[in-house]
Amino acid sequence: MVSFYLVGHEYEFEIRNIFKIFDLNSEIKIYYDNNINFDCSNLIVLSEIIESLDSYSCKTTLYLNRKVINHITVSSKDIELEKNDEKKLKKTVVKKSLYNSFSIYFNEKAEYGFLTGIRPNKILAMALKNGMSREHANLILKKTYEVSDSKIELLNDIYDRQIKYMDDEENNGNYNLYIHIPFCPSRCVYCSFVSFSNYDQSIIDEYVKNLTCEIEETIKIAINNRLKLNTIYFGGGTPSVLSTKNIDDIFMVIKKYYNLNDVKEITFEAGRPDTINKELLKCLKDNFVGRISINPQTMNENTLIRISRNHTVADIEKIYYLAKNIGFDSINMDLIIGLPDETPEDVLNSVRKVIDLKPDNITVHALSYKKGSKLLNAVKTLSKDTDTVEKMYHITKEICAKNGYKPYYMYRQKNIKGNLENVGYALEGKESIYNIVIIEEVETILACGMGAVSKILKGNNRHERVQNYKDLREYNNNFKKNIEEKYNILNGGD
Repeated sequence: MVSFYLVGHEYEFEIRNIFKIFDLNSEIKIYYDNNINFDCSNLIVLSEIIESLDSYSCKTTLYLNRKVINHITVSSKDIELEKNDEKKLKKTVVKKSLYNSFSIYFNEKAEYGFLTGIRPNKILAMALKNGMSREHANLILKKTYEVSDSKIELLNDIYDRQIKYMDDEENNGNYNLYIHIPFCPSRCVYCSFVSFSNYDQSIIDEYVKNLTCEIEETIKIAINNRLKLNTIYFGGGTPSVLSTKNIDDIFMVIKKYYNLNDVKEITFEAGRPDTINKELLKCLKDNFVGRISINPQTMNENTLIRISRNHTVADIEKIYYLAKNIGFDSINMDLIIGLPDETPEDVLNSVRKVIDLKPDNITVHALSYKKGSKLLNAVKTLSKDTDTVEKMYHITKEICAKNGYKPYYMYRQKNIKGNLENVGYALEGKESIYNIVIIEEVETILACGMGAVSKILKGNNRHERVQNYKDLREYNNNFKKNIEEKYNILNGGD
């Protein structure tokens, strides 16, 4: 166990996240006190904010077996980007001081320094928006946040790819409709999404009936607030468990209000090849779906069995060619690196087979230990596998680059192997607009369905969330309350 003593601040959440950069397993105990009990654990951390007239500093002191082994002090004067936001400034000095102290103790540096949030690209975007030069912004990433040169290059490549989709006036006037389908034929071992694998068609039909009602009322709210529909995204779960009638019923409601030819992008996560057939794909095409995902996660048969995917590599290839022949504008394929018992050679095999299919997008996820997943529940200790997963990462990066796939969006997750990230690669002109606007948080997302989360853009890049009911029965009985919440936020002013 590791004991933390916090003085002058209560940033427990940030403290835990910084420690997990280095150690995913040790138990943490937090005390808001400077009277240290050296009998409570061998490793003790004292984190204290010291205030002066014109600045703050954070001093982190590490004790091992009662002896001081290092102490690091970081001053607010050394932090440039958050200098006008006192709360963020204090958090930054606390995190930087703690990160530097643990870097010495563990003899380890992280590629993203002490950035632990989902969206590290926001630092670069904020700096440039504040009028800083690219060189200055990169220097801040390196010197303040201690991001590695290779990750700074990645963040810049992604920013340059996204810039054509960034227009404040247009973004502020847009909304994106997310539709959640919480059913799967089986639950993958790594998955923590809100979904069910025990259902029949009558359960889906009841859900879709309520879902279409929520979609229609949400569209009315958006129209009354003069928001323009930019993209539609069906996620899950596995949306392709829907019948063609279910799909037609959902689109029938949307078509009452929109000419779908005018919607820039409509994505449907077909996901599992064991749920896809020609009839379903033609139904999607007839309803103006231009982008679909067919997600193998791996192209190794033994791994598919281990992670509870009820299909084969041949199934993936067959469905991919069927979708290609039907004529979708863009097909995405997901891969996960760091899956149980996979080697870099397995990842090389997977990415080569996917590249041979020539999809428009390839999204590479680093495995994360997600709360509620079978994987997390099954393991006794969490392994970062940094060296192995980094080899896998570089294999996917290099092969994608050689074949014309460039990174266009990225995000990070908690408990992610190798302290890495999830990266979306795309051929030129095949970027997913929805993926960009949701990750960079530049547009409103109005979400419908059980467990879906709306993120409504308000003033000063601020979002307000509406969390739909996560329980199926609760959603079916109370979804109108979620509609009301969206209405109140959108009509409540800034």
